[in-house]
Order: sequence, then C-alpha cells, then structure tokens
Amino acid sequence: MRAIRFRPARVRVPGPGPVKVRGTRQSKSIWIVLAALVLAALLWQPLGLGRGIDGMRRNFVAMRYFKRATEALQQKPVNRARAVAMVDRALELAPENKPLTSQAGLVYLYAEAYEKAVQHLSHQPGRDLGEDIHLGHCLVLAGQHVEGLELLHDAYQRLGSGTPADAQGRYRRAIYLNEIGYSYAVAGAELDRAITLLQEAVQLQPLEPAFIDSLGWAYYRMGQYWQAMFYLERAVRLAGAQNNHETYYHLGAVYARMGYTRRAAKALANALEYDPQYQPAVEELQRLGWELPQPIRV
Repeated sequence: MRAIRFRPARVRVPGPGPVKVRGTRQSKSIWIVLAALVLAALLWQPLGLGRGIDGMRRNFVAMRYFKRATEALQQKPVNRARAVAMVDRALELAPENKPLTSQAGLVYLYAEAYEKAVQHLSHQPGRDLGEDIHLGHCLVLAGQHVEGLELLHDAYQRLGSGTPADAQGRYRRAIYLNEIGYSYAVAGAELDRAITLLQEAVQLQPLEPAFIDSLGWAYYRMGQYWQAMFYLERAVRLAGAQNNHETYYHLGAVYARMGYTRRAAKALANALEYDPQYQPAVEELQRLGWELPQPIRV
C-alpha cells in the first residue's frame, strides 16, 4: 500500500496515566521498580546519577518525537516534512536507542526521504534479514536498482521457501515476500517473479489490502490491466479508512489505462486529498485533462 508495501509495527508510547496503588504490597512493588530504573540508569551512565536520569529523560523525549513523526504520516494530508524533522530530532536525542534506530529508517522511507533512509539503514550494525530487505527496497526507490535488487535477491535466498507453522511466522514471511515482490514491480524487473512472490504473500494473508494492492500493481506494470483492476479495486474496498494516496493513485492509473476516465479522475482526486504534492497523481490527472482540485490549506 505504501511504497514499502509493509506496515511496520507502530511504536506505542504509553501515556502517563494514573497509577492505582492498592495496599502495601503494590506500594513496595512501585518502589522496587523505581529503584530498578535508577540502578539501570546508573549502570547505563556510570558517570553519575544526574547523567543517568538525564539519559532516561532524553530517551523518553526522543520516543515522543518519534510518535509525532508517525502521526504526521497518518495525517490527511500527510506531512512528510514534519515526520522527517521529528525523526531527525529523535535520533539526535537518543542515537543509541535500539528500538528507535531500528524503526527510523522505515519512517524515512514512508516519508519518501529515500536518501536519508538508505544512509540510516546502511549504517545499522548487524542488520537482520528484515533490515536488509528494507535497505534493498530503499535503494530501488532511490534509483539504485542494481544494488537494491542484488540485495533483495540475496535476502530472498536467505528467506527460503518453507512456510512457517505459526501465524506470526507466516505473517512475517508474507511481509518480506510483499516487500521484495513490490520492489521488483517498482523497478520493472523480473515481473514474473514479482507476481509469484506477491501471489504467495496474498495466499498467506488473503485479507491484507497492502499485499493485494502490491499484486495488482505488479499486474499493472506487466500490462495486464484487467487483472490489475480486479486486485486494485479489491484492495481499496478492503482498506477502507486505511487507504492512502498510493492506493488511490494505483486504482486511478489502471482506470485511466482501461479508458474509464471519470473513475480515474475520481480516484486520482482522492489520492491528492491524502497528499496534494503526490506528483504521479498530479501528472496522471493532467494527462487526463481534468482540472486539479484546489490545494488544501494546512
């Protein structure tokens, strides 16, 4: 659904919320937890208590900035500049926070800051399979097709062909297949393989709109517009409120190729409601000769 064709786990930052204390045992538990946090801070920042508490505070503030970044990407219209600025600030505050640094590249990718995403992901120590796939996809979107596709090919070989027995493993495999297959479709390379990978992803998760949209877009890139329209319409119906500029653009593009001009214009206008600056939708509407909607003031 997004360019990455992958929905990363949202980083949830718990609110302060009231703490209900019932009896002495709970009170003691709270003091034990507090003491453990202080001890962790001292071990993490051995120069002193003040430095340790400051580090904890910086991590908390950094995660709040990161949460604001994800919220900026979920706005309508999307606010990519704010998302990038918030992630930059979060990394500046807590450059060694592993949960944050492992997700920052994905936010850069969703914000279409591809060069930043490549730079961040390529410098991650000890990348795992998922991070290699994200990096390969970023390279493809940044125009570095040869390097990106080579990395994705190697990642697919590591992924193997077996289907995990557990539900979580099957979903993770579907995510990886989806991202690799969509990368091939974006690059216009090995489209037969892209469709094979995406078909498996959809078989593993038949109600996941992002995977269905990916498969439809691969058929579109192959020029099989009837098949593409079937899957892209299905993806938009299933996504509902989770649709975004890209799902509507994909649907509008295939409608345009099928000659359904009014349907195409409506879908493309919907895409611009989510992202008024989304250039592919702007260009497709201009090609159709329709007047663009008034820009949305933010």
